[in-house]
Amino acid sequence: MTHRLPFMHVPRVRLIAVALSTALSVAAGGATADERGPGIEFELGAGALTAPHYEGSSRYRVRPFPLIRFGYLQLPNGFALGGGDGQGLSAAPSFRYRAARKAEDAPELTGLRDVDAAVEIGGGLRYTAGNVRLFGDLRYGAIGHNGITGEIGADMIAAPAERLTVSAGPRLSFADDRYMRTYFGVTAGEAAASPFSAFAPSGGFKSAGVGTAARYQFDDRWALEAEASWNRLIGDAGNSPIVAAGSRDQFSAGIGLVRKFSLGFGD
Repeated sequence: MTHRLPFMHVPRVRLIAVALSTALSVAAGGATADERGPGIEFELGAGALTAPHYEGSSRYRVRPFPLIRFGYLQLPNGFALGGGDGQGLSAAPSFRYRAARKAEDAPELTGLRDVDAAVEIGGGLRYTAGNVRLFGDLRYGAIGHNGITGEIGADMIAAPAERLTVSAGPRLSFADDRYMRTYFGVTAGEAAASPFSAFAPSGGFKSAGVGTAARYQFDDRWALEAEASWNRLIGDAGNSPIVAAGSRDQFSAGIGLVRKFSLGFGD
């Protein structure tokens, strides 16, 4: 998990996101066996998130979301993915679910077409050296839109108390033309049916902001995670008439409980 912020009442709660974070160790000699022996380790949990109704909205709603995180996999033949001390370079898949945007849920969007729910699939790199982590993710809209989007950022990591880890740092997101026109564009037909002016945004940087996260480890199995973020829409995203009817400032905050599972493989 990773980010933060405000609570606002909304009339209904909706599932919005599946966060999958599978760390794959990258080393010059390839994956090596983990001293824990053959098996798999992963975490499962659930939480609640408050976030804007849609990108550019000034209204918020609370949504439940699941947490799924794989720690490591080691086969009996010694092949391993994940594990290690978390330092150095690693690769990870990146997934994101974006909820549908419907005018019936947001009266200010009357006249605009509905945008279907989307699933983005991709990957990213992490580099951790001591208490500094750099990362970058790139995803393709496999369902709902056909654009490309992603983020780059950095975190400072600290352990201010026993069992507590916190991280925080800057974020910068970007998207191509297809993504931008799906979420921030207004066609001529939509302009004729709505109060918005026609707008055809181009790809580029989409938002800039900061994110923070905290994890408290109750014991070897259970942990509480919290995250929060603030991002300001920039470039053509920030100039969209859709955003002018809402807000460039986008906040989110979430909290969830996770449990670690470890399953050994027989010989």
